[in-house]
Amino acid sequence: MNKLIGISTGIKNVDMAPGNIPCVVINNDFVNLCNSYGSTAVIIGPQSNLNNIDISNLDGLIVSGGGDINPNMYGQDIEDKTSRISDNRDSTELKLFKSAENNMIKTLAICRGNQLLNVYKEGTLYQDLYDSGFTEINHDKPFEDARSHIHDIHIDKDSKLYSLVEEEKISVNSIHHQGINTLGKDLKITAKSPDGVIEGIETTNDWEAIGIQWHPENMVEDKYSKLIFEWLCS
Repeated sequence: MNKLIGISTGIKNVDMAPGNIPCVVINNDFVNLCNSYGSTAVIIGPQSNLNNIDISNLDGLIVSGGGDINPNMYGQDIEDKTSRISDNRDSTELKLFKSAENNMIKTLAICRGNQLLNVYKEGTLYQDLYDSGFTEINHDKPFEDARSHIHDIHIDKDSKLYSLVEEEKISVNSIHHQGINTLGKDLKITAKSPDGVIEGIETTNDWEAIGIQWHPENMVEDKYSKLIFEWLCS
């Protein structure tokens, strides 16, 4: 059965006719991975002036990485290192989470998506890990290292994530400077890096949603990345 997998993303200015214009952009590895499991990728850009977003026709949802979430959404002022905020994207993806939960749509939240899943569930974030005392590991590696294993994570054996990868320790990439602080409602921590940064969360209610801080779409040959996408598309 051909399943529909929604993938949320942001907007970037691109040079194309008739000039430099804002475009909805996505890492095509997402599309290729969904296609490799017989699923059709449906790209969802930031939506304007919609009070409600209905994705009940989708079989799965990916909330992808991107810029920082507006800290006003979790009760904080904007600090110096918080950047690339898109209120329109924040609003859109919160509505996607709401529709996914209401319709029990399997959800994979990646990097920024992982953080936003926590904010959706009323949790908070560290606006900068280094400034918050996490100095042992450089989590904010450049995009050029996206296909490299940067550090290990430890996975809780009592988690959906462990049931997928069947390993207590795996190595992941790392392209983020923010992270989860206070855990939101109906969530549990599933993975941490050696310095204590939360690398994975998942829902504890009937909605099947997994959040991960790394980018499996950039490690397409990694067997654990494949297992995660296989779960989403199955």
